[in-house]
Amino acid sequence: MYGYNKLLDAALIGLISFYLIIAPFTKVEESFNLQAIHDILNYGIFPKQTIEDNYDHIVFPGAVPRTFVGSLVLAGIVKVINTVTSVFGYDLLQQSTQNDLQLVVRAVLGLLNAFSLIQIRESINSVTFRDRKSKIKGLLGFWYSVLLLSQFHILFYSTRTLPNFIALPIVNLAFSKLLKGDISGLTWLAFCGAVFRSEIGLFAVIIAMVSSLIFGQSNIVINVIMLASGAVIGGLLSFVVDSYFWGYLVVPELSAFQFNVILNKSAAWGVEPWSAYFTKYIWGLFRPPVILLLLLPGLVNDPADDGQIISKDSSDKEKETEKVIPHPAKNSLRVLFVSSILFIVALSFQGHKEWRFITYIIPIFTLQAANGLGNIAMKWSISWSSKLLVIIAVINVAVALVFSLFMGYFSSFNYPGADALLFVNQYIESNQKEQSNTLVHLDVAACMTGVSRFGELNSHYITYDKTETEVELEKIWNDIDILVSEDLIVGSNPKSFAFDHTNWELLHKSQIFRGITIYPLLYVIQKEKDDYFGFAQKIITGEESLLKLLNLLVITDDYLYVYKKAIEEGEVIEDKQEPAEVDVDEVIEEINEQIDSVVEEILSQED
Repeated sequence: MYGYNKLLDAALIGLISFYLIIAPFTKVEESFNLQAIHDILNYGIFPKQTIEDNYDHIVFPGAVPRTFVGSLVLAGIVKVINTVTSVFGYDLLQQSTQNDLQLVVRAVLGLLNAFSLIQIRESINSVTFRDRKSKIKGLLGFWYSVLLLSQFHILFYSTRTLPNFIALPIVNLAFSKLLKGDISGLTWLAFCGAVFRSEIGLFAVIIAMVSSLIFGQSNIVINVIMLASGAVIGGLLSFVVDSYFWGYLVVPELSAFQFNVILNKSAAWGVEPWSAYFTKYIWGLFRPPVILLLLLPGLVNDPADDGQIISKDSSDKEKETEKVIPHPAKNSLRVLFVSSILFIVALSFQGHKEWRFITYIIPIFTLQAANGLGNIAMKWSISWSSKLLVIIAVINVAVALVFSLFMGYFSSFNYPGADALLFVNQYIESNQKEQSNTLVHLDVAACMTGVSRFGELNSHYITYDKTETEVELEKIWNDIDILVSEDLIVGSNPKSFAFDHTNWELLHKSQIFRGITIYPLLYVIQKEKDDYFGFAQKIITGEESLLKLLNLLVITDDYLYVYKKAIEEGEVIEDKQEPAEVDVDEVIEEINEQIDSVVEEILSQED
């Protein structure tokens, strides 16, 4: 099965690239690292005053500080890439907007995650004992790659600058080491825990305990040394780098741990029952649940269990002895799987839950399921039930892949902020005949759904304001030229801001995904019922757009509105007077008098 590896690797990278291209923009959860990478690339890191004057985190520090370590590494890689492309006249930093540069940043992260996932396969193939005896080699790695292609979340988010996915390449590298029995993987996990996400450190501690105390695979003392060294190195690195960028002494993950766990302030973002990871999030990660159904068959055997390794001891010249030594990778997959379950149990005690907190289990669960599917597939030739189970599993994988592709496509409609910013930029470039100062205000809803500094026009004459409080916004309100807001300014009922709605002209509406419907598509199918073959031919030849048909499935609503100031320069709009109270009886009496007057005039004309 090794012959399929390159094809499967290409499919993995291709699928990650597909998700990147159809959804090139980002959301608020990714914003800290994305804005940090932008600032490092555009302003540099020296002198320190550069950071204080230009960096986004100075104005928007967030609830807790986050590390710059990952952003610094990604920015360094992208800087090298841009230096090379500049030689060929394609300087990404000098374009009117840096949306292409943002794509490169995310593509680099996606490739790192892809290669780390591939490395897990290489590691398991290198220790799988049955490959030495079976004619079919690399079967476990093959099924791992196939099952991985059907996963949506880990591939869709592989290019996204969430701390979890910036750490994921190192986490996967650590897993690949642990699968081979190399306990130094614990050092890498502890390093990630100290720098990126503290829950990774918890995962490392659980793996160390399960490995030594339950399976006897490693020595607990050595494990503690490995964990401590990774934590110390990571903590010192984070302390040096982040204290410089934040301007005060800090280890961000310690601050985050205190905020989220000790003070339990993460509860402000929502609290769910203890069982939510098991009853909701795991099932959401694996749909259809073919991987979950294959986990138990994966426990039947250990891929690295070859029974024994015999070492001949010839130190005694009179008698040569043989010593049985367990394979260093024996039970390594079971260690990681059991540790994953315990890791989820431990995180369940934290009230605030998100699927990305347990994203590290996805490669392990996928590998465990691949082992189960491999066990079934090995009996293909001797059992009809095995044939049926493999066929069912493959069908489920195909369904999961199609489902993932649809999920990716529908998710691309969740970035109205980016759509609004693209329109604003196009409008300014088309209508600004001369260089003049323009102030664009982007509200919170826009900033949460796709706006980033990479998308801003590279011009000194344009200012993008992201003021959040009404008190501060009121100070600059009369200076705003273009407004992007979730408030629909119609009639006399603005939602939030107490401003005169007659001052603004609606230019554009940006929509957001609300759901799926099949009725328009059924109507089209019914309409073409007399010539399905011809209709299919139109789609194949491009005469009928497949994308247009897919769009029929999507329900969207207006979410953001782009306005321009409608008054001319120098024009003063008088304040509106409050309407006077109306006496209904007086109005009726006046109308009756007018009617009587008209009737009398008509009668007099007849006489």
